[in-house]
Amino acid sequence: MADPGRTAGQEDQRRYRADPDKPPGTISGLSRQNSVYRRTMAACDKLAAAVVQGADAAELTKIFAETAGKTVVLLDPEFRLQSQAASDDAAGPIPWDPGDTSVTKLLRMLAAECRPLRVPPVPGSALAFGCLATPVTVGDAALGYLLALGEDDSNADDVDLIVTGYAATLFALTLARARTTLELGLRYQGAIVDSLVSGHFLDSQDACRKARILGVTDGQPFRVAVARADPVAASRLGRPGEREPTEDLLTRLAGSLDCATAIRGPELVALLPVREQADTPTAGSGTDANFPTPLRHALLPRQIGPAGLTCGLSELTWLPEMAPQALRQAQHAIDIGIRIGRAGETTSYEDLGIYLLGPLIDYDARHKVNLVATLSAYLNQHESLKQTARVLRVHVNTVTYRIQRIEQLTALDLANPDHRLSAHVAAKIIETQRAAER
Repeated sequence: MADPGRTAGQEDQRRYRADPDKPPGTISGLSRQNSVYRRTMAACDKLAAAVVQGADAAELTKIFAETAGKTVVLLDPEFRLQSQAASDDAAGPIPWDPGDTSVTKLLRMLAAECRPLRVPPVPGSALAFGCLATPVTVGDAALGYLLALGEDDSNADDVDLIVTGYAATLFALTLARARTTLELGLRYQGAIVDSLVSGHFLDSQDACRKARILGVTDGQPFRVAVARADPVAASRLGRPGEREPTEDLLTRLAGSLDCATAIRGPELVALLPVREQADTPTAGSGTDANFPTPLRHALLPRQIGPAGLTCGLSELTWLPEMAPQALRQAQHAIDIGIRIGRAGETTSYEDLGIYLLGPLIDYDARHKVNLVATLSAYLNQHESLKQTARVLRVHVNTVTYRIQRIEQLTALDLANPDHRLSAHVAAKIIETQRAAER
């Protein structure tokens, strides 16, 4: 056992006498290597034990910060802060400013190099103490970036670099596990949403059971929202990767929402529960029972922008078995919204009548006629002027004049099947709303 009262030189002499074949310098070098090895293994053992016990990324960040004696920052693949922790011995907590010029340069370099980097101190910046930075990767996919702030030339050695690299591997396991769990959960949730809005349930009780799984309690009203991707815009807004641009766009949108979703081809379907209070927004939806706020403000993250998506919202729905009808309503809202020049915006099904047939409503109010009823009867009678005249008990010429006036006021071409469908939906909505007001 070494005598603590001896100097390093005296200790080397004692070891040399015990083993003359090893010169003093070699013995000192082995001693330092053993110290480095012990420090490395102690740090790695703590991190590995935490991962085995199921620590999440935030917990692992705290453990790594304490082990390394530094401020540790974990960023997601978009360089957004995911977790941060500082040890009691750290010179800090060191401020982390992602907008700092030196930080921006570091992140660009880290993404380009895709390897561990030792960054020297940059006085007067967020990296005033320097840092060790390494990507957290699985294969070629970057799951995030790990930074150990507080690196100083005076105490820099390979131990910190080795431990940081090893920690990045453990963070990769943790993040990959979390991603897998999340993806499995979302896949199951998406299957339930898809079955509900497709009408794949045995009866009303089965529909209610599926709705409960999706967070809609018994008797709770909900809406179905649909976000439809424009393939051209999606290709511009998508990121390079394995997914198709449209799927990538919708996947990013789904990840930003706090509600049940399913991707169906070029559309993302979301189930939005509505609280009892009409003036209280639903968590994650940003809408209330009267839907005064455009859906895009609630559903579209800034990095996506409204240009790639057009959204539709169903009317308030009280019965889970009516989810298929709510889906069709949201899709109709998108179809008509695009036709009337609202691509990239949000259209509510309840507002379709106002958007499309508003001029008729205003004309009826001023002239005490009912062009909306004439339009509805005409479409119900399969565009037969004679049958419409018989139903309305007016002359055929009167119907002809009214249909011409309707086309003039609304710019509808009732010879066009798409225009007829839009008009039929809008007229039904107005009639339903008027019946409810009586």
